[in-house]
Amino acid sequence: MTSQAVKTLLRAEPLTLKPDWLWTWNGVCFGYRLGDSLFTHDGVEVGRFSGPEVYGVDGRYLGEVGKADDGGCLVTNLYKKMRTVSRFAPTFDRSYRRPTNHAPQPLYSGHEEFPSPETARAMVFPK
Repeated sequence: MTSQAVKTLLRAEPLTLKPDWLWTWNGVCFGYRLGDSLFTHDGVEVGRFSGPEVYGVDGRYLGEVGKADDGGCLVTNLYKKMRTVSRFAPTFDRSYRRPTNHAPQPLYSGHEEFPSPETARAMVFPK
């Protein structure tokens, strides 16, 4: 029997990447995007991006980044709620001080509020 080389896991994004903060449509600071991952402000990965869309650890569609007056905001499109992708095991990043909230935006027809950080975290750590 021969031994096989051990492969080192490499991070997909450089460690110098800065978080890109995201707010929900109602103005609450949700957390940050780092590469293709969505983290709550305390460093729990709760979603992964596929283009502008975000999927939870169970593979279900959570929402997407929409265009708001003050930049990109997280919102859920009701017509896409049945979409799924492969599940993933969440990772953990560092915790940051949460930026202040923004002014809420009026929701578009066919959309609802993105899950709160607490709701998304509960999907990662079910009771």
